[in-house]
Amino acid sequence: MKKEAATLVLLLIIGICSAAKGSERRNLISVTFSVDGKTVGCNERKLRLRLHGELIEPEALSGGFVVPATFNKKSSDWQSGDSVDVGFTCGEYSLNFQLHPSLVSSGRWEFGVEYPPHWIEYGWTGAIEHGTWLSYLVSECDDCEPGVVTYLSHSDAPPSIPARLREEQPAASGERARDLAYGLAIFGINYGQNRDYLVQLLNACLSRPKSYSEDDICDHKLLDYATNLYWRGDGALLGPLLESADSRRDVIGEIDAFYADLLDRQPLTVLNGMQNVSVDKQRTICRLAGEFELRMDSPKFQRVAKHLHAARTEVAERCMKEVKNANAQ
Repeated sequence: MKKEAATLVLLLIIGICSAAKGSERRNLISVTFSVDGKTVGCNERKLRLRLHGELIEPEALSGGFVVPATFNKKSSDWQSGDSVDVGFTCGEYSLNFQLHPSLVSSGRWEFGVEYPPHWIEYGWTGAIEHGTWLSYLVSECDDCEPGVVTYLSHSDAPPSIPARLREEQPAASGERARDLAYGLAIFGINYGQNRDYLVQLLNACLSRPKSYSEDDICDHKLLDYATNLYWRGDGALLGPLLESADSRRDVIGEIDAFYADLLDRQPLTVLNGMQNVSVDKQRTICRLAGEFELRMDSPKFQRVAKHLHAARTEVAERCMKEVKNANAQ
């Protein structure tokens, strides 16, 4: 009987410990850190949270941090305007973000930094239209979908980053030479030379027969590089990008989105620029803009239609006709 009682007590203790460990796992934020898409280790790792002025330092465990009790609330218990400052240190890196407190819950957080040229993967955010490097936080909670991405652009990249690209450039070729030219252009190193190299590559790729298969040089990144430099303020690229209008998917498959954004964000600039290309090119530009991007995004289509109507020029009228026809298909 005593033996059975002792066994029962032991089982209860094991059960309580297992439940505690399970609870700990359920309230753990798993944290990783990446540089240019590659996970790296941290010699020293620290997470700091500041809520309503109070500094909270979560307990560190292997692979992550325990969710502080302060955040063990339902999402509905927080106000929409509440925010928590998140500070994360990984060795020499120190990143800061703001999140809604409801996102501080068990799940996975990926902190990271992106430098040119690799940061082009975040071109969809618009954050790389400024600065020279990007920091981000991807937070995914265990009981919700999808994850939330927070990102910030910065202008003070470590000098070692452009120095490394510059050192590598003379011996580079092919895809890497293309990527380095873009990265160095972002850092303002021999900007005109590197920008012109990308334009020459784009023209060479577009001169190939459409039957050519996409390769590591003539792929979507080349167009992304050129359009990103344009949005960063290089107006000289508008002409070559408008001349690139063509119905092909191998090199400029995403150029329809660029044209739609031009008509939405810079209608007068693009209409003036279109006066310098052929009527056929004008039609192609507007048809491409309307075929997918403006057809899928009704608010953007309405804004573009309003811009074109207000312009009251021959180019604008021709463009409106093409956009409408493509949008109706």
